Amino acid sequence: MKQPQYQPLSIAEMSVSLFAANEGFIDDVGVEKVGSFEASLLSYMKSNEADLMAKINETGGFDDEISGGMRSAIENFKTTGSW
Repeated sequence: MKQPQYQPLSIAEMSVSLFAANEGFIDDVGVEKVGSFEASLLSYMKSNEADLMAKINETGGFDDEISGGMRSAIENFKTTGSW
């Protein structure tokens, strides 16, 4: 995971990126588009899933509810094809 200097990712942002990679959501994304995919996904999550992101940041936890929410949100994001 590469983060720009002086622009660290939040716990929620790191969680989403790692979850997407670990669960195979980027397997069908070309290597040259992974960076764009991640940036677009994080933007989508901040805009459309702010409550979920806030919950992850506040608790630092990861349970079935959060996992299900992230899975659903990423699946919805992928249908947009906006990366």
